[in-house]
Amino acid sequence: MHTLRRHLLHCVLFLCCCALPPAAASARSGGQADAATDAGWTPLVDKLAADGLDKAALARLFAGGTVEYSPEIMARKVDAMVRKEFEPKPKPGRKTLEQSAYRHFLTPEAVAGAVRFVRQNRAAFDKAQREYGPPPELVAAFLVVETNLGTYLGDRDALSVLASLARASTLEQIAPYMKTLHGEPARREFAAAAAADRAQWAFRELAALLRYAAAKKQQPGTIPGSIYGAIGICQFMPSNALRFGVDADGDGIVDLFCPADAIVSIASYLRGHGWKPGMTPQETRDVVYAYNHSDLYVLAVTTVAERIKARL
Repeated sequence: MHTLRRHLLHCVLFLCCCALPPAAASARSGGQADAATDAGWTPLVDKLAADGLDKAALARLFAGGTVEYSPEIMARKVDAMVRKEFEPKPKPGRKTLEQSAYRHFLTPEAVAGAVRFVRQNRAAFDKAQREYGPPPELVAAFLVVETNLGTYLGDRDALSVLASLARASTLEQIAPYMKTLHGEPARREFAAAAAADRAQWAFRELAALLRYAAAKKQQPGTIPGSIYGAIGICQFMPSNALRFGVDADGDGIVDLFCPADAIVSIASYLRGHGWKPGMTPQETRDVVYAYNHSDLYVLAVTTVAERIKARL
């Protein structure tokens, strides 16, 4: 079994965004790397190059409009943060769950599909439990809630999503698209700080995505992602793919779009965030919360896990 970190150490062929010394990048580009880059992306390309990625490859990647800039993505993210800060909702209960979008995963049909998925991938679930601890019903519940067992992986490419978030770092860029400011100074101040913070976070995730794509030998723009750049059947942020991704099928590549790798990687993530045998229900909820900081999400995952377990 190889983690992605180990694979990166041994990988000798990087595509698109390899980490090359500046001199090598300059030689490959003939000194024209910046000329090919769309002007709006130049500061981000420079920052990624300073982080150790190949500037010539970055210039080609961000040239010609192939990476789409959408400040609306950051506006949506900051709107959600403003609502959480200034319009907090009461703690959700079963009734809230049954009225939410998660209700689709609670049906007998959805649970039966999850049970079939566990049985079809029993070797991977057994490996996940044997080497990392979390039981099949819990791991499967994440896959159900995140991507409906891989049937929906997002409708945007993760590269454009994360690049847009990294670029939209100021309130001025996103305010025209926001719905929660209401002309209130306190909200504007919070939103400005949130945008700057999330842009830094997105930059780190973007750099991780490029490294993940290189290790996977895949063009980064072809990797589908969620509305905020999560990838794979398990919807990991790219930095978690690098840190917790597991090559469960032994093909030398961590592929989070492969059921076996995604299943064992979730177990790796959960153990890395405190999962251990014999936890109390509250301790289990705390570990699930680390995956997605939403009380309703936690309730959805744990409820789906209970129903899968009853059927298994």
